[in-house]
Amino acid sequence: MQLPDLDRDADPWTLAGSALAPEAGPRARIELALHTALTAPSPGNCQPWRWFAGGELIELYRDPARTSGDADPDGQAAALACGAALGALRVALRALGLAEQTALLPGGHPDLLARVAVGGRASPLPEEQWLYQAAPKRRTYRGVMAQGPLSRALSKRLGAMVDGTGAELHVVEDMARKQAIAAAVEAAIAGEPTARAAARAAAGEPGVSFEGPDGAEARGPAIADGAPAFVIVTTAGDDPAEWLRAGQALMRVLLRARVDHAWGSFLHLPLTESAGRKHLASLIGATGRAQALARLGGGADSPPTPRRPLSEVLLAQRPS
Repeated sequence: MQLPDLDRDADPWTLAGSALAPEAGPRARIELALHTALTAPSPGNCQPWRWFAGGELIELYRDPARTSGDADPDGQAAALACGAALGALRVALRALGLAEQTALLPGGHPDLLARVAVGGRASPLPEEQWLYQAAPKRRTYRGVMAQGPLSRALSKRLGAMVDGTGAELHVVEDMARKQAIAAAVEAAIAGEPTARAAARAAAGEPGVSFEGPDGAEARGPAIADGAPAFVIVTTAGDDPAEWLRAGQALMRVLLRARVDHAWGSFLHLPLTESAGRKHLASLIGATGRAQALARLGGGADSPPTPRRPLSEVLLAQRPS
């Protein structure tokens, strides 16, 4: 028996990670996976995605109305966010028992980022279900984190999350390297063009997305001191397909962190341009480009940031 349609106007946080009755059909499972995808993080909570779902086909589109050429000159940040949403969708589909095949940048429309073909049933592993159930618990944590290194077991689990994604994960806990990363963040803030800073401020996106001990935006040494660990996602290249791969990898890492009661927040300003992405990778001895930078550590729960409901981002027909 097919269950009734889910409420497309519902708050995605209330449905993400939920269970369905065994008799639920593919349509209900796909819609629940889409609700889960909407909990992905994005710069300034811009949520730069639109979706089309028809039958067992799902398409992800960039929403140009929710991107900024000043704040995101080459579109990397928007693509990374869309990749994170795609990663959450794929985790959810698998956890809900649906097999899928995903093609990145399949062509046919300039804003089409990915096409997901759902077909057949899948038997999710326990860890895949844990990742899915962690989606409504994930937050961008802006408070002071508990100090202390990540456990070796957690670092190993996080590394396993990027296997097969086309991206690599680097966990940075050495203070000298953390200070070098903090210096790169400070340099990016100091050298930010006026128009870009204004666009970022208008979008509500801080230069540093977490607080120091004094309650103000962390700056200088407080950036390194406030990060028990930095995690950096790198890719070999630096193009839209790589940005989408990095976003998917990042989302898997953030979900695995929440399974182990760790929180994350982002430092994207040094990655706004390709030269900065190359420089950050060089600071940790990595080749290629750094696509995402976050801090991880212990924290406390907080209310989720509002998300657009599925009714606002689901297209009635495919764009022409």
